[in-house]
Amino acid sequence: MTDDCWRPVAVNTDKFAVIDPIGVMTIPYGETSFTELKAAYKEKIAAVRGEFTGFLLDGMGLMSDLRAAVLECRKLGKPIYTIIDVDSDLKTEHELPADAALIVMQSLGALCFGISSDDPETLTEGVKRLKPFARIPLAVRPKSGRLDENIIIELLNAGADVFIGLDDECQTGFQNIVSAKKYKPPYVEYEDCLMLANERSAFFLEHDTTEISDPVECNAGMGEDLIAVCEQGGFDVLKIQVNSPDDALDFADNAHMATLPVMFSGDDEIAMKLAVMLYQGRALIDGTSLIDPDELKKTAGKYGAVIY
Repeated sequence: MTDDCWRPVAVNTDKFAVIDPIGVMTIPYGETSFTELKAAYKEKIAAVRGEFTGFLLDGMGLMSDLRAAVLECRKLGKPIYTIIDVDSDLKTEHELPADAALIVMQSLGALCFGISSDDPETLTEGVKRLKPFARIPLAVRPKSGRLDENIIIELLNAGADVFIGLDDECQTGFQNIVSAKKYKPPYVEYEDCLMLANERSAFFLEHDTTEISDPVECNAGMGEDLIAVCEQGGFDVLKIQVNSPDDALDFADNAHMATLPVMFSGDDEIAMKLAVMLYQGRALIDGTSLIDPDELKKTAGKYGAVIY
């Protein structure tokens, strides 16, 4: 993002179809299934009227909302921007970390990911923290729409690529700064690691030294098994054995009990698709599966998973 061919930009929200969070909790926190949530976003997107250049997923604090919305927006083939409101710890009001959201959104094909705050320091430190893991442009949005010149320069120096929602005066100031090259794009050492996530954490693992647990069998009461394996230690990833669609549903009901990232293993194509779709994060898929390799790649690509 810091090559000579890339130039930071400021964009107005009126260019987007803004998709706000629906505001319901999915199973196991509420009674709405993830499939029902996707259907609700499908209706919300279908109701958008007027011309727009892309989607802006705005203010979503839950991984389930982000995933459901981006999966449905993607079907229209327009660019997807995502902005989440964060506190000084770079977490949303529902404790979703910005780095976990970034990992999942870029794996699902979002064009841009950003953070929003009233605090300029939070924006600057957030960009610095996220930049080494970003494979898409990073955006910032001051909630007030205003940033002074020094803060804009600090954000550009930190690696901010897109400024969203600046007021007219700040947009003019931004354009002057960029045109006069009053900033120095940072040299970024992008992390070469296996980036996974769940709805509470981001995980950055070594490609060659990742330790995977023995398979954990799925059942309705598997939460205690997940806790036991996670507390046992010695593993970086939980291997979840998914042999049927019911297994996928059982794990989805208990996934919040797992404090480690997961790998799905199994030879049932439908079960694998369901498990990866319902997982609120970025998962691994066991590459030794007997599922047709092309179908496995399609599933991984559609839901942002990694075949390992």
